[in-house]
Amino acid sequence: MREQQGVMPGPAHTAPGTPYLTSRPTDSARLRLFCFHHSGGSAAAFSALRGVLAPHIEVVAVQLPGRETRLRHPLPPSMADLVAEIDEHLDPFLTGPYAFYGHSMGALVAHDLISRRQARGALPPVRLIAGACRAPHLPAAFAAQHAESDDHLVRSMLDIGGLSPELLRYPDWLQAAVSLNRGDLRLCASRDTTAVAPLPCPIDVFHGTDDPLVHERDARAWADRSTVSCRVHRFPGGHFFFLRESRAAFADRIAALLRETPEPARGT
Repeated sequence: MREQQGVMPGPAHTAPGTPYLTSRPTDSARLRLFCFHHSGGSAAAFSALRGVLAPHIEVVAVQLPGRETRLRHPLPPSMADLVAEIDEHLDPFLTGPYAFYGHSMGALVAHDLISRRQARGALPPVRLIAGACRAPHLPAAFAAQHAESDDHLVRSMLDIGGLSPELLRYPDWLQAAVSLNRGDLRLCASRDTTAVAPLPCPIDVFHGTDDPLVHERDARAWADRSTVSCRVHRFPGGHFFFLRESRAAFADRIAALLRETPEPARGT
């Protein structure tokens, strides 16, 4: 879903030569946390997190096509195609210790990227943190909405807090937000959930206690997706707890988890 207007800072620019990244990772020894945004959102959702976690953790926000400085970049036709593109572009930066955080759709992108890398024997992350997302073998929350009318999609986005009512005053912006969400949700609906193998890294699941899209049992179902461990962490708030009700607690918990960083296992 799109960030509520006025909550987050302006657009994040992509790094030269790396269209999927808003900043080129440095050569430092810091652990890198790659962040994947929610549907209709953008890399700007993680701007504040970058400042909070520095200097010990380097936050690298991933920017999907079709938004902000990538408006003219079309979305790939399927989630598998998107993940293949991201794998190609990020692979040079996934050579040392790194972790993934994905929120909602972003958690599915992160999960599928790890799964792809696992299949080809690439280095996995030291940890996957999945926020506001049903387990990846379940139907993606809200994904079926991509086939609904614009009016229905707008009402649904308003109901879950993914759209500012103020945007209703600006038809062009509203249409852009609806189109962006529809494209992202179509990607989520395109996923193959029948061949999901457990991942070779710990998984931590972040769940908003009042999330209208993700029931606690569906968050806990991530336990089947790791060969190492899985823990569920609950936060006050709804689907966007990381931007609103629990912003400080969210950042603190990520910092604490990444201090637990285990040695990465080589994929087979």
